[in-house]
Amino acid sequence: MIRMQLRHWDAVMNWGEDGFPVDHTKAVELYKRASELGSASGHYNLGNSYRLGRGVGIDRKKAAHHLQLAAMMGNVLARHNLANMELANGNHVGAMRHFMIAAKCGHDKSLEIVKLGFQEGIVTKEDFENTLRCYQASQDETRSEERDRAKAAGVEGIDQFGR
Repeated sequence: MIRMQLRHWDAVMNWGEDGFPVDHTKAVELYKRASELGSASGHYNLGNSYRLGRGVGIDRKKAAHHLQLAAMMGNVLARHNLANMELANGNHVGAMRHFMIAAKCGHDKSLEIVKLGFQEGIVTKEDFENTLRCYQASQDETRSEERDRAKAAGVEGIDQFGR
């Protein structure tokens, strides 16, 4: 219930849907409240707000904190963003660890980056193979006839990762 309400108010305040003006500051207030209630999406959105300076000043430490909490709660996009932050800080090994975790959960872009890391010698063959196996298992777990039909029909959002 909290997650559905958060998505609605995120769309309203952060992106100006339903005729409301964009209000990043109000969106941050809602993210804080959601994160206090234990919402992974709340932590993810709050982390991105601090990372991008949307509704608050840029604060890399707070961004990393909230993205780490969201990632520990299973938010794959938070894990991917943590990897990008590590990459920006020059920590390629730490970034690859985060990318591998996200890829193992089925995140396509993270898998592409892990592949590049393997080609560059940052990721070992064993780690790359293990990541590929886990990625495939994740894809198999989420596969269903209904999902395939929806994707074939062009339904948006079938492969999003905000778990």
